[in-house]
Amino acid sequence: MRNLFTARSMGLLLAGALLFGAGTLVGQKMASGKKTLIHAFAFKQEQGTTQKDLDAVWAATRKMAGQIPEIKSVWMGKVLNRGDQWQYGIVMEFENRDALKKYADHPAHQEWDAVYSKVRVEGTNTLDIQGQ
Repeated sequence: MRNLFTARSMGLLLAGALLFGAGTLVGQKMASGKKTLIHAFAFKQEQGTTQKDLDAVWAATRKMAGQIPEIKSVWMGKVLNRGDQWQYGIVMEFENRDALKKYADHPAHQEWDAVYSKVRVEGTNTLDIQGQ
């Protein structure tokens, strides 16, 4: 009887451990929403813009991200699903609206804008998304 109880206890313990492990794996795969703010914009390049001009924007964006501590992350590249309407995009992550405002007022942002404004057609498609 004691061996049966021990074997049964071990079986239940093993089953519980497996369920716990499976739940942990499933939990890791589920997306949890970030509470940060995303500042995203897409733009169309000016006619006559060269790859060198675009490379200057990408370099200026990286430089600016290194100079403004409020920028947590940055992504940039070609927009894949809007045809010719929007060709390129830049996405920046901030902690909150206050951080976005500090970025907008920062001298490095003004310096970056001088490079960026040379390659874009006036009028971007900008979204600020606050994570929930």
